[in-house]
Parts: sequence; C-alpha cells; structure tokens
Amino acid sequence: MSSISRVAMMAALVGFSAPAFAQTNDPASETVQLAPVDVVDTQAPAPAYTGFDPVDTGVSVIGETGIAAHESGSGDAMDIVRLLPNVRFDIDQGEVDRDNYLDLRPSEISIAGGQPYDNLFRLDGVRISNVTDTSNDNPYNYNEIAGAGSQTVFLDPGLIGAIELRDSNVSARYGDFSGGVVDVQVRDPGEEFGVTLRAGYRSDDLVDYIYEDGIDVTGADAPPTFLRTRIQASVDIPVNERFGLLVSLARQEAEVDYNVSEGYGGGIRGMESSSDNVLVKGVYDFSDTLSLNSTLIWSPYESQASNQNGIDNLITTHGGGLTARTELAGETGETDWSIQLAYLDADMSREAPAANFSFDSDAPSIDYCTNTNCSSGGFGDLEQHQRDLQLEGDFTRPFLGGTLSGGAEWSFTEARRQRTEDAYAYSRGTYNANVVCADAANDPACIDGEIALPTRFVYAAYDAQAEIMQTSAWLEQERDFGPVTLRGGLRWTHDDFLDNHDVAGRLSAAWQIVEDWTLTGGLNRYYAGDFVGYALREAYPDLIRETRDPVVSGTDLIYSPDDWTLNRVTRLSSYRQADLETPYSDEATLALTFPAFTGVGRIKAVQRWHRDQIVRQPVISLDETADGDTFTRRVYFPSNEGNTDYLGLSAEWSGSWRNHALTLNVNWSDTTTRAEGYGDYFDELDTEELLTDLVIYEDEILALAEVNAISTRANFATPLTANASLVSSWFNDALTTTLWLSWRDEYETIADTGVNETRDGVRYDVYGEQVREAFLTTDLNILYTLPETEYGQVGLEARITNLFSELPYTDYSSSSPWQQGRSIWLGVNYTY
Repeated sequence: MSSISRVAMMAALVGFSAPAFAQTNDPASETVQLAPVDVVDTQAPAPAYTGFDPVDTGVSVIGETGIAAHESGSGDAMDIVRLLPNVRFDIDQGEVDRDNYLDLRPSEISIAGGQPYDNLFRLDGVRISNVTDTSNDNPYNYNEIAGAGSQTVFLDPGLIGAIELRDSNVSARYGDFSGGVVDVQVRDPGEEFGVTLRAGYRSDDLVDYIYEDGIDVTGADAPPTFLRTRIQASVDIPVNERFGLLVSLARQEAEVDYNVSEGYGGGIRGMESSSDNVLVKGVYDFSDTLSLNSTLIWSPYESQASNQNGIDNLITTHGGGLTARTELAGETGETDWSIQLAYLDADMSREAPAANFSFDSDAPSIDYCTNTNCSSGGFGDLEQHQRDLQLEGDFTRPFLGGTLSGGAEWSFTEARRQRTEDAYAYSRGTYNANVVCADAANDPACIDGEIALPTRFVYAAYDAQAEIMQTSAWLEQERDFGPVTLRGGLRWTHDDFLDNHDVAGRLSAAWQIVEDWTLTGGLNRYYAGDFVGYALREAYPDLIRETRDPVVSGTDLIYSPDDWTLNRVTRLSSYRQADLETPYSDEATLALTFPAFTGVGRIKAVQRWHRDQIVRQPVISLDETADGDTFTRRVYFPSNEGNTDYLGLSAEWSGSWRNHALTLNVNWSDTTTRAEGYGDYFDELDTEELLTDLVIYEDEILALAEVNAISTRANFATPLTANASLVSSWFNDALTTTLWLSWRDEYETIADTGVNETRDGVRYDVYGEQVREAFLTTDLNILYTLPETEYGQVGLEARITNLFSELPYTDYSSSSPWQQGRSIWLGVNYTY
C-alpha cells in the first residue's frame, strides 16, 4: 500500500467533526446574528490509560473502557500493557509459531529491567505470583512442567474492570517484587439487572502470512492453520438495594494443525487448548460504612502437545486454578480499614503416557514409521501444585496533619511437585525372529518373534515439597508541607524459607512548583518474592539405566521382565540450597507532571539497581558416597552473583478534543546484566539418548533451550519504544474506533541466521548475533453498536493487528520463513 493511501485511510479514520452554524433567533424579537459554534454530537471517550498522579508517579491504570478499546481479541490481558512505558515483552511474542497460536496463557512481561518472574501479580486482591520454576517451555521435557507461567491464575480481558500497573515509586503497601506490580481488578456488580454476551474468532484465513524479501519459500512448510474462539457471558443481578451479584462465564479455545514427520506418514495432527473462567462476585453493604466483598474464580487451563516424531505421545499440560477471597471493609470514626482472607490453589500438572518406546522399524509389527527407529509413548504424569493461604489487613486515618496508612500480612505457601509412579523409556532393540517373550502380558517392551528392548531408563517416583510462611508489616505517612508533599514508608518482611529479615524503605517528595506543575522524586527499595525451584529440584531422584540379556535356549532368545539389572546411575545435577540473600532492587526516580494543551503530560526517569539476583554458578564436581559406592556428582549452587542495571526515560501525554482521546508516550531504556560465567536459575538437562532441538551457536552444538536462555535478557530489553493511541467516538457513541501505533526500534539479539550447517551427517540451524530491524505496527479496532431495541442491543467488532502488514522481524527458520502480517479478529456482542 502506498504511503499516500495509508495517510488517506488514517485521515478518514481520525477526521474531525465539521463545524455547524446556529440559526437566528425568534423573528418576533430583534434579529441577532450569532457567531458560528461547533456542534459535536459525541463526548470524548476515556483515554487509553489514566494515572498521572503527581505523588504516585509510577501507577498507570487501564480501565474497563480502555481494555475494550485496545484489546486485540486474543484473550491475552497482558498484551494491553504494551501501551505503557517501562514495560517490555519478548520480541517473539507475535512469532508465527504453532505453539504460540495454541498457547492461551498471558504474555510474560518485564517491568523496569526486572525478570518476568520478578513481578508481583494480584487478581482482585489475591496474590497469584508463581513461586516455582517458570523457565521451561518444552512440554516434552521428561522431568519438567511446561504449564507454569509467572501468573498461576489468569482471567479473560472481558471480565476485567481495570489493570493497575506500577513501574516505580511504589507505595510500602506492596511487596514481594523487584520488577513491578500488576494488579488485575474484577469489576463490581452493576446496580441494574443486565446480561452481556460476547463471541469472536480468528483463524489462519484472517492472517496475512508474509516473509522477508529475498527468501525462497518454494520448499518451505505451509503456514500454520489454526482457529481461536472466545465466548463470554455475564449477568449482573441486583438482589436488593444492599446486595449485588456478578456471575460470569468465559471460554477460550484454540485448535492448531501440526505437521507429522514424513517418517510417520506425514499429514497433520490437530492439537487443542482451552481456558475457562467461572467468576462469581458479590458485594453486600451492611450500611454506608460497612461492606462485604467476596470473589470466587475458577480458571482451569489445558493444552495438548504431541511430538511429530512419534505416535501415542499425547501430553496434556494444565494451568490455572482456583482463587477465593472475602474482604470486610469499613469506616470507624476517621479510620478506613479492611480485612481480607484469600486462598489460591493452582494446578500446573501434566498427563502423559507412562512409558516411551523406541523400536527397530524392521520389526513387522512396527508398521507406523519408516525411520530406522520408531518412537511411541511419553515420560509419565507429573503433578505440580501451589497453594496459598493469605490474610491481610490495612487502615488509613488522619495523623499529625497528614494521612497515616499501615497494614500487616500473613501467608502460607505450599509448593509440591511429584511423580506418583515410576516411568520408563525403553530402547536399543533390533529385529530378531527368535525373540521369545517369557511374560508378554507384563512386558510392553517385548514382541514375540520380533523384538525385545534390552535397555531402559527409570524415572523413579518422587515427592518434592517446599513450604513458606511469611509475615509482613508496613507503615506509611503522607503529609503536605506547603507546596511539598512528603510520603515516607517502611515495609518489613520475614519468611522461614530464606529466613531473612528484609526492611525496605520507601520515600517520595512532590513539589508543586506552580499550579498543576509538580516535580516528584523518589528513593525506594523493593525485595523480590520467594522462589522454591531449587528446593523442589533437590528432591529429584537420580536417573537409573537398566539392561537385560536374554536366556538362550537353542535358537530362542528368551526375554523376561524380571531380568532387568542396574547398569548405570546418572547422578543428576544437584541444585544445593545455599545461604541466599533476598534479591532486591534499589530505585531513584524523578518525574515532572504538568498540564499541556487539553491534557496532562509527564516526563519520568527511573533508575534501578537490581542486586543479589539468584543465578546458577558454573558447574563443579563433588565426590560423594552412597551405599558404599563413591561417585562424582555434577553440582550447581545458586548464588546471589547476578545484578542488573536499568535506566528508563519516558515522556507521556494524554488528552482529549471533541470526540477524540489521544495518548502518546515514548520510552528509552538501557538494561545491563552482569553475571559473566553464570546462568539463569537452571540448565536444560537431557540425557544422551533424549537430546533434541540442537543448534549451532558460536561454533558450538548447544541445546536450543540454552541459546534461548542466553537471549532472554536481550529479548526483554528493547531500547526504544513509542505508542500513539487515538480513540474516537462517533454517532452518539454508536461507533468507536481505536487507532494504535506502536514503535519498536532496532536492537541486537540472538536469532536463527537462516543458515544451516551439517556436521557428522546431522543438519543444524545456525544461531548468531543479529540486528532486529525497527518495526511500526498499526492496530485498528472498530466497535459498532446497532440501535437499541426492547430486546437489547447488538454490537459488532473487528480488531485488526498490523493493519499494513509490516514485517515484525520475529524469529523464523528456513523451513518456516513466515512472519505475521495483518491479523483480524471478528466478534459480536449483545447487551440487555
């Protein structure tokens, strides 16, 4: 599309109402010619986000209307916070990848230079941050869960009343983070009876798959075929003047076709995922000064995976879970107070076949594959849960000419991962017609007259648990001294896991230079929440290899399931718990808030020094003795050697004119991580026989997971971003359009170079340093509401991402060179 036509299209979308002229007065009176006036039939819509508090300069709030105006339809609530400065996403968030289309979980985000797992996530007042390992995204890993994200429980955007994000100058009320705070709030029940229904979909037919110039796609795989759907229903029930209920149901589904390896017959294999939300919220007002607010959310998530090089290997990964909270809030004299009790039960388990088999394809019964060896089965079920019980209370009251706030929190967290029964991986057999199975009914690795597998790995059952009891207290005073507002606070936290007493100071000062012009500075410390991944991994049993030999009787080779003997014990890399300090980040921030044109502007600097970050030390070898045998164990010790420096500079403006609301921001940041020779929390362990997804990086053959771990920091550290959001209302709010331009500047990262190299007969993708080109995406949302009738009102939605099909410069490979251009979400809604 030419630049002229693009400008014309955008002008048509954002054009302004034409002026009109007033008529003359009553002819019976003296005729007076009035000056021309503008007639606008629609008020300005709400801005993309609000905040701009001169004291609480780090908070931004995306309200219900802002969410509806900007969401892409994908169901990912975190995608909307792309609007905000100091927030970064993985560069490959929109990569054309079947797993991406199947994944219905919220995106991972980095705030103010922190890792994605350094953030505090709250859902309607319940802390939902994950304390277990979230680094694994490979569902085929024999010993790890892939369903765990930084948020244990997540909600459909259509059920959210507001998203509050704090990137700096955070009140002492909040703890357990060294990145930022994301507080997702469910809206309250409406005062009138109402019903809302909503449905929508996106499919590969509505996606424009594009690729870089010069790439030959002749032999490439076809782009992914998929279907994603969302449905939602909500009912507001005002039971009486004091009691209101909100009942909501939502479901998202994804169906994605995966290619099956030619060695297994080719074709496609359909995988599915689903995310459900069941929400009940009730508000009861005992009086004008006392209310009870309770929320129950059940949000199970399931996703399927099946390796293309095998059969009968379906893996179902779980996520989500249950949250319940009840809050009693009141006013006693001059004191506002609240007490809240909450419970979280998150399920991150997986279901998989209990045994894996690798048979010689020469065996007559092994007719499902033409490779040398044919794989079937999986690596067994794994159960993982996180359960939290939380109790907190807080108060606010006048004190010494200002406002005093404080509170206390207690929580008990149990994290558990277990393999309830042994799992096995059988291999190494060859076809031999003389094989005899002594007990075929109890020997799945033996086929009479064909083959018996003489080697197996044993993944022994285990039960790993970690418990954390944590207590926190905070106090904060805010007071005006002439044109200066001071806010100072302290937060103390202790838990029995790291057994550290952490005291974090929070201080900010806001100086009103002149009316509505405020300069705010802050010095703050934030301590990260707990992480128990090391404690869980320390309970992993060693990997056992067993072999068996046949009993020879004449020409018969008799194999028995009772003949397995220990051949080798692989002492898994240990992750010894060390005397660790609690990771923290120190912050200095400065912000200027001021009126500008018809809105408000803010210029802000955020400097963070992330210290004592937990990283993995280089491997060491220790001689250990067990059962009279001496062996060498590879050991990783966690340490506090990680540190990251972050500097973010941003400028924001939000305002409205006539029927338009415009929000602009730009952010430059520099993120420097210093931990040379160290890794992230964990390495990726694969045995010799199970190693997959190998690539070449810096002339070494490495697991792709290792390369991804190296590039993670760069992927969440785009130096320059900018956003422009224009929300317009037309025809008495019947039509709402949102034009959202998002800019990502170029930067250097690690990616697939598109080059392949063959070593020892094996072909590898080559990864290397690459400059990602700058990318400007234009998103357009159109919401049109039909005239209301006695039966309700119907609305139509079209949500278009990357309107002009610009190259996003995400990762691709020679076999899949596709990138996502224009993508359309179509929907319909009904309200009564």
